[in-house]
Amino acid sequence: MRRPTDQEARGILLVMNDVVATEEQEFNHWYQREHMRERLQVPGFRSARRYRCVDDGPRYMAVYECDSVEVLQSPAYRHRLTHPTDWTRKIMPSFRNMLRSACRETWNIGDVTGGAALVIKCKPDTGKAEPARRFIHHVLAGHLSASSSTTRVALWEGDDGITGPATSESALRAGADDRAEWVIFVESLDVDETAAALRNVIAGSRAEEAGLQVGPWSRYRLMCILHSGSGVFPANGEAEDRPPGQGAFPTLSIY
Repeated sequence: MRRPTDQEARGILLVMNDVVATEEQEFNHWYQREHMRERLQVPGFRSARRYRCVDDGPRYMAVYECDSVEVLQSPAYRHRLTHPTDWTRKIMPSFRNMLRSACRETWNIGDVTGGAALVIKCKPDTGKAEPARRFIHHVLAGHLSASSSTTRVALWEGDDGITGPATSESALRAGADDRAEWVIFVESLDVDETAAALRNVIAGSRAEEAGLQVGPWSRYRLMCILHSGSGVFPANGEAEDRPPGQGAFPTLSIY
């Protein structure tokens, strides 16, 4: 597939975190009832997905897709970060081991959303970004795509400038947020089969010779998807009065 220009590349906000066990039930209620819906009211946000880890990585992951990564520095989005809701102020202190990265999706192959995902953290050696990209495009993705369970492979490249400085919202969380330099996001119908293929690729490949440092990776199962464009869910939980044909709720798919 042709690599998109920066102007064409979709934006991705990747969030991974653990949560204090005593707050986990309300954390999930807040995410489903308010937070995802609030984010999708920001112009340029397309969808939000939530995942739960089946390995030792952070227990929860959220993936927000945007028209471009610049949406994540827009005035509307920055306003959300500097004016957290009362419920957000209550929940955010329970976050632990937080990773948050604004990314450009610089390459992808496949067009099916899988019910699970492999999240591979990696980074290129200094001056080796292009060879590392070629290795991902032609070697790693080529082997993974040969598996019938793999539905999509994408490369997300972090932008620290857009990920941005501390905000009122980030100040609520315990400790500084971690960031990912690059992420290979592999969607799958059978995460165990795809994970086995990944192990074989990494074991038999020459990633380091190509200038790619492959870091830790984890398996995640999809919990739900929420799409924008079908209306909003107000924070007070009351549906808005909308004309016929304009739904009061974003489209939520639960898995």
